[in-house]
Amino acid sequence: MALRNILGQDRALNILRGCVSKDRIAHAYLFAGEDGIGKRLTAVNFAKTLNCQQNTERRTQNTEHRHETNNNLGSGIWALGSDVDCCDECPSCIKINKLLNPETLITPEEEKEPDQKIFMSHPDVVLIQPYKGEIRIKIIRKLEEFLSYKAYEGKWKVVIIDGADSMNKTASNAILKTLEEPPGQSILLLISALPEMLSLTIRSRCQRIYFSPLPLKDMNRVLESQFPGEDSEILDGKASLVGLLSGGRPGWALSRDLITRRDRTFDDFKTLLDRAEENLWEDRDSMEEWFDWVHLWLRDIAVFKATGREDLMINLDRGNEIRSISQKTSLKDILKLSSSFYDIKNYLRFNLNKQLTLYHTYLSLRKTFG
Repeated sequence: MALRNILGQDRALNILRGCVSKDRIAHAYLFAGEDGIGKRLTAVNFAKTLNCQQNTERRTQNTEHRHETNNNLGSGIWALGSDVDCCDECPSCIKINKLLNPETLITPEEEKEPDQKIFMSHPDVVLIQPYKGEIRIKIIRKLEEFLSYKAYEGKWKVVIIDGADSMNKTASNAILKTLEEPPGQSILLLISALPEMLSLTIRSRCQRIYFSPLPLKDMNRVLESQFPGEDSEILDGKASLVGLLSGGRPGWALSRDLITRRDRTFDDFKTLLDRAEENLWEDRDSMEEWFDWVHLWLRDIAVFKATGREDLMINLDRGNEIRSISQKTSLKDILKLSSSFYDIKNYLRFNLNKQLTLYHTYLSLRKTFG
């Protein structure tokens, strides 16, 4: 996997390639966009590109060529016109690529330490993730220590902070010093689906790069490349459905149980129309996922109520049930309920009481659909 293999994010990739080719690499980037659309994938491959050993050889050759010809061809690695990317084959690329599956890097000692998630497969590249929904100052202190040393094996020290918006207040304040006085040849890549949760000071010190959901045609290409011919469940007419259900998010689409999870949520939704199921949610993550799916159902219910057309639904295979539910209320009430559920989902980060939220959700559904 390399930058050239990332689909649907041409604008973001062109910005990063331009920064590298012109030797105008910022000390910090903020990758903003929905979960599952390729932000971490891009960050890891960008780190590979910066530290690729074949690119180091190109840089040396380009420098020698400029001295020999005594002309100004630019100082970038790709000044002679080559594409900005990693080779994906050298030892550096292979090491950094392991960060795409960080769980495989956890050691028994790290499993015993309950307050951090920090992964390293290359001496100059680190991935940080939230633990129990939070990144604490202890991690940022380790980050500062890591950046205080020069690059050992590669050209750049790279820190990828996945879920940067989950830094608590002390961690956010601590990282400001690094952003204001970045060490040389170091880059911070902050990844966030909720960039507005980061302080304005942090955002102002990063170059923001937006990532967008993939078009359906690109989603189909992702699915076809990831699921070979023997995976008939996906390729037998279900690729389009999975692409629609994912909302253009490859990370969601590549979950093989995506349709199963959707069906389970719809069954819970219909059950909640009749009674409050006590054990509907296990934790905050399951609550967030449930409201994500319910918004998709409410979207289809509202579309059919407004147009009477099933072909405009996302959940086409459940059209009969959606049509039946839509007949129980008005479009105005559906939209009002959707707005209410959107607010609840946003409040989940403030640790809402699970049982009270469930009862409020049940009453809202009963009020809307009777």
